[in-house]
Amino acid sequence: MKRLLALCLLGCATLAAQQIPAATELPGSPFFIKKTWVVGGAGNWDYLTMDPAAGRLFIAHGAQVQVVDVETGQVAGTVSGLREAHTVALDPNGELGYISDGQANQVKVFDRRTLQVVAAIPTGPAPRALVFEPENQLLFAVCTPLTTGNPAPGASPARTPADLEIKSSITVIDAETRQGLGEILMPGRMGFAATDGHGQVFINVVNRNQIARLDAGSIAALFGRRADRAAATRLADAQPPALSPAPAPSRSTPSRSAPSHSTPSSPAHENTAPSVLDWSHETRLPNSASSRLTLFPLGPDCREPSALAVDGSHQRLFAACSNMKMVVLNAGSGELVTSLPIGPGTEAIGYDAGHGLIYAANGGAQGTLTIIRQDVTDTYAEIQNLATRQRARTLAVNSATGQVYLVTDLLGVKLDRPGGIGTLQTPPAAGSFQVLVIGN
Repeated sequence: MKRLLALCLLGCATLAAQQIPAATELPGSPFFIKKTWVVGGAGNWDYLTMDPAAGRLFIAHGAQVQVVDVETGQVAGTVSGLREAHTVALDPNGELGYISDGQANQVKVFDRRTLQVVAAIPTGPAPRALVFEPENQLLFAVCTPLTTGNPAPGASPARTPADLEIKSSITVIDAETRQGLGEILMPGRMGFAATDGHGQVFINVVNRNQIARLDAGSIAALFGRRADRAAATRLADAQPPALSPAPAPSRSTPSRSAPSHSTPSSPAHENTAPSVLDWSHETRLPNSASSRLTLFPLGPDCREPSALAVDGSHQRLFAACSNMKMVVLNAGSGELVTSLPIGPGTEAIGYDAGHGLIYAANGGAQGTLTIIRQDVTDTYAEIQNLATRQRARTLAVNSATGQVYLVTDLLGVKLDRPGGIGTLQTPPAAGSFQVLVIGN
């Protein structure tokens, strides 16, 4: 009898354990940290890129790119031969990948089967953000600002305030030939870049609270990437680009354009495409910027946009801002749709089109992941603010499984330094770099 009673109590306890979910799995908080993969490695990290078809996660980590098999959580290999990896971009056919190598001033091309670097393409100074535009087979490498906004010693007093403002450069690369087409000088400090997959590239202008929209096909034509090279550089009168909400751009390539200020001189019978387009002064842009560049102001809801994602199907932009808000914009007109609260220190936003979810990796404070649901009626609502880890500020979304990956490390304490608590140093613990797997 006692044995029977003990078995009953054990069975009831087991059943209760199976029926009562953990607090993080309750319907009110559906997402939780499912796994933690310690992958090691040294150095700072930057952006993550997911290849859903191959089941591989690419992590720009110091002087290498770590490639993690998301089925096993193990490092499947590394792309080495780098100096400072920042962003990994993938071509749609699954053959090649591209890495912005900041200290080398290059984009490295690697074979995704062997993980070997097969080419190096020069760029402007210290490229960070990198985006592959599939419709025109172009790479846009966003480089560090060229000026700091302060006049150099002995600078001519004739320089205008616009000359002293921050400028950035974008190197445009033909992915088919692995050659640089040219460079665009842009106003402001450019940040993250993304594409809608239909010929438009969007870049945060951090210090101006704007998003720049570039028409990839028109820019390629300006740089002479088409059969009718002469037509691509023919002089034409055009209106300055729209600097406020504008209608969605045409997908057709303009037949006439004007060269930038830096168009090299050539005989009258031989037109040459420009190597540099100077669009860095929005108040006096050259005619060559007309219809190729649009600047969307973000308004008071967003300060210093740091992260960006694009919903190409519904033409929506999601920008994370330093004032702990995410704004949603119409990608065609620049019109503000809504804004929502997120956490501090966001450096990446992920969009899962299949599930209608937007994720903001907030690496500030103790670290959180804000999860926002997108409804077909163009309404947005936060469904969870999940505690993650400190400095987990970048992410990638696996569209095949719906899982989200963040990375961070653990901080140690150096006790061999004299002084009080305020002088303690907290370097990363060796070998603690890890991937957090978020699921529901």
